[in-house]
Amino acid sequence: MKKIPKAGNTAARLSLLVLSLLSGIAGINGAYAQSITGGLYGAVPVGASANRVTVTSEQTGFKRELPLDGQGRYKTSGLNPGLYTVTLRQGEQVIAVRQVSVKPNSDTAVLAVTAENQGGPDALATVTVAGNSAQTMVLPIDVNTPELSSHYSRELINSLPLLNGNAESIARLRSNVRYDQNTTGLVQLGGASPAENRYYLNEFDTTNDRTLLGANRLPREAIQETEVMAGSFGASWTNATGGIMAQTVRQGSNKFEAGYAMYYTPATSATLMPAEKDIRNGQGDYYRYSSNNRSEASTTNYLWASGALVKDKLFAFVLLGDRLPSRSYTFSQNRESIASSQSKNLLLNLTWNINDDHTLNLTGSRTWSSISTDTYRLLKDYTTQVGAFSSSSYAPVTERMLIANYHGNLTPNLELRLMGGFLGQLNDRAHGAEDIPYVDAYNSQTQKTSNIGIQDRTVNFRPDDYWRRGYKGDLSWSLDNHKIVFGAEYYQHFLGQDWHTPQAGWYTYYDRPNTVQLPNGEQVGGKYVGYYFNHEFGRMVSINKAAYLEDYWKIGKGVMLYGGLRFDKFVNKDALERPLFSFPTTSPRLGLSWDVHGDSSLKVGANLGRYSLSMPSNFSFGVAESHLEQRKWYRYSGIDPNTQLPLGLTQIGSTYTAPGHDGTPPAADQVATTNLKAPYQNELQLYAQKAFNRHWVGQVDFGYAELKRVINSTCYGQGIGKYANTHGYPNYPSDYECFELNPGEDVTVTRDFRGDGKPVSLTIPAAEFGLPKPKHKYIHLTFDASHSRSAGEPWYLNLSYTWTRSFGNDNGFLNLENRNAGYIGQTGVYDFPETTRGASGNLTNDIRHAFTASSAYYFPSGLRTSGILSMHSGEPVSCFGLNPDVNSLSYNWGSWGHYCDASTNPVGVKTAGTSGRLPFFWQFDMGVGYDMTIGAHNKLSLDLSIQNLFNRRGITDRYNTYSADVNADNTIVPDVNWGIPSQYQTPRRASLVLRYQYR
Repeated sequence: MKKIPKAGNTAARLSLLVLSLLSGIAGINGAYAQSITGGLYGAVPVGASANRVTVTSEQTGFKRELPLDGQGRYKTSGLNPGLYTVTLRQGEQVIAVRQVSVKPNSDTAVLAVTAENQGGPDALATVTVAGNSAQTMVLPIDVNTPELSSHYSRELINSLPLLNGNAESIARLRSNVRYDQNTTGLVQLGGASPAENRYYLNEFDTTNDRTLLGANRLPREAIQETEVMAGSFGASWTNATGGIMAQTVRQGSNKFEAGYAMYYTPATSATLMPAEKDIRNGQGDYYRYSSNNRSEASTTNYLWASGALVKDKLFAFVLLGDRLPSRSYTFSQNRESIASSQSKNLLLNLTWNINDDHTLNLTGSRTWSSISTDTYRLLKDYTTQVGAFSSSSYAPVTERMLIANYHGNLTPNLELRLMGGFLGQLNDRAHGAEDIPYVDAYNSQTQKTSNIGIQDRTVNFRPDDYWRRGYKGDLSWSLDNHKIVFGAEYYQHFLGQDWHTPQAGWYTYYDRPNTVQLPNGEQVGGKYVGYYFNHEFGRMVSINKAAYLEDYWKIGKGVMLYGGLRFDKFVNKDALERPLFSFPTTSPRLGLSWDVHGDSSLKVGANLGRYSLSMPSNFSFGVAESHLEQRKWYRYSGIDPNTQLPLGLTQIGSTYTAPGHDGTPPAADQVATTNLKAPYQNELQLYAQKAFNRHWVGQVDFGYAELKRVINSTCYGQGIGKYANTHGYPNYPSDYECFELNPGEDVTVTRDFRGDGKPVSLTIPAAEFGLPKPKHKYIHLTFDASHSRSAGEPWYLNLSYTWTRSFGNDNGFLNLENRNAGYIGQTGVYDFPETTRGASGNLTNDIRHAFTASSAYYFPSGLRTSGILSMHSGEPVSCFGLNPDVNSLSYNWGSWGHYCDASTNPVGVKTAGTSGRLPFFWQFDMGVGYDMTIGAHNKLSLDLSIQNLFNRRGITDRYNTYSADVNADNTIVPDVNWGIPSQYQTPRRASLVLRYQYR
């Protein structure tokens, strides 16, 4: 080990032994939200002789001299992720050297060194805090920000048996993140629905703003770092009532590297890839028929390379991906579908270190994917006996993305960050025949509908185009004990889509044993046929604009106070690109970070803030699209033997056009209240982080979130008419259109109340209108303990336990109780006052106890083993049923309430979340890997990952609809599927990954 020359005197030497290059005295350098760069900070204690600090990187040739303030503190930011060497000098004499690993969107403390681990007062030398052999270690405690986040490196993720390594599977490594298997297949963060999270890639918001479900993604091999925040983030991040998942792209360096990766998934088999199981109802009929579904093996290949195009200046990372064609075979009641899927992608990431104070990053990608589907009729129902060809479709998807990032240190105290990005997706979901009707038949006894015609498609899609562009910039000014950030951002989204039933229509045959009432008011029984036609189209535009101000204020030794204020304006337009809604909202946020001992070993933090969220494009589409929806009913005298079309039609009553669905986009004041405001919730977070030694960190955090306002629809136009009739407009008829409002708040509407063609504004008090306020209270207490990998202790372990309480009448953007991932803001929860009865109870994420453990062990031989254990107590089950009154508002609209209490006659209300709980859930995933070094430059890795190793098939959902219909005499027609298991744990899944790297 290289010796460092003695310092000038004993006092100086002793000071150097306890170099407190730590957060407590490290100045103000709070984390940068959404940044692809990072920083480091430290200080020379009083009495130390060092007067120069240099930061260098062998990887990129970077070098920067850092000034010391009057207290010996130093800091720097805008560093591309990687290893950096921090050198302390007295003149030209080297006093100490530290090596640290800088990660994106965080500041790294340069840790202290003591005589015990350095061999005595004169043995100070290079100390590696995080080097190449320990890239899987957890991030040291960062006390420069009150935000609480989890960081995961590419190396760690590749060591764990994750199914696909995407942001959601990474987030689930903590027990306070819930997997929504039954509605979206995504995750719940901070107690919110999966539609309330935001996703970032190199600072650009890639959230799918057409539905707010998921995001546009890059291949796993392209991602370097992943950060997860389960709420309570600063004003410069975004506005979201859920959490944040942010990822950064791999970058090049001076060292040339190249590699190949192959991801292989075996074909369906009894051992490694068992098929799903069939599900039957109480009558023995199929609820889900899937035991014969199977898939071929699939293989995805990646080639990548990284290095310097211009040494020390310009670096590149390039990735080529190719998913080879593979087929899957799916069987329904009377059809077999054979789908062949494939994809290709190209990515280029360029990093230009303009000089040591300015850096520019440019990422571009293209993806081409497609699914070709051929459908065949079956010779018999529920068999694999394939008959004649039925139809085919081809659905290609093209995605493109371009993101640019700039970071500049304009002066030692002034920093500028700029970001601009664009992504687009052209999606062709296939288009079938227009002149052939879709025909099916409803069996009143089994309550099943079967396709009996020759047309397979109920919906024909025109190609839809979705794109978004965004820009962001902020300026950070450091002065004395403050760091002030000014910023603004702008995002614009576009969605153009068009779909309709076949022009020849959709016919359904009925044979009712009892008399039922049709939506057009007619009562009918026996044999008849229904006709349905639906056409929905539009070009939707939405704009999100924001500005924010932040202050990181060091108010005392080791104590930082954060204050943030964010202003957002969410703008939505209708199908003709006319202004529809504008939601301005202001969100204040406060935070506290206390470095208790002044050495980053114990951090206590708190956050308090208000959070809102924009409405997606499909919200605008759902309320202000061009929509034509018509229904007709007929008696018939015969059936065409070829097309199954009904013959000899005699119409029953009038044609029914759904209210507001006549093909013309409605005016804004007809689809919403005129006092509509943005949704929001308040959040509180308290936590403590403790480093027990160099490798163990413990954490406890408490979170409380309370939903205060939502935007949702109601069909209770009668409430407007009722109030108007008693408040000056006795002749105004009841409205029959659904409209958007803030449930539980005063309802201000504009209508022709006088009947003279002149609109009048009327405000209906919330108590008079009769809808309850939204209620969602989420409380959690989480305990975590993490052990980071090191050379002496070559293993990683994270243990996480969460206690949760979640209750209310509203999940937020999605109706998770009813498994409804449809249009946001139109979930049916508030359709009528009667449908809200009994709605306040335990919510789906009221999982009282959850535990997750993830681990990896690295043997000297190159062998690796890993595992993930997930378990949690049962989810509450809600029940949905129709109001047993054929004359009720909700029944005539087909709106569902909680009318499930069979102990009363007629059926009464059963409180949500009290119809039992699902069984206890547990699953163990296992991974085995081996790393082999061949020569000086070649590394070969092989990983086998198995999810649900023991192939446990626990029940993860039950069918929760109690009634299928209501007879004319107000008796309930029970749903034959009520209470059956409707979803089981995903069976065992395996994957094999081969990686080769030249380095």
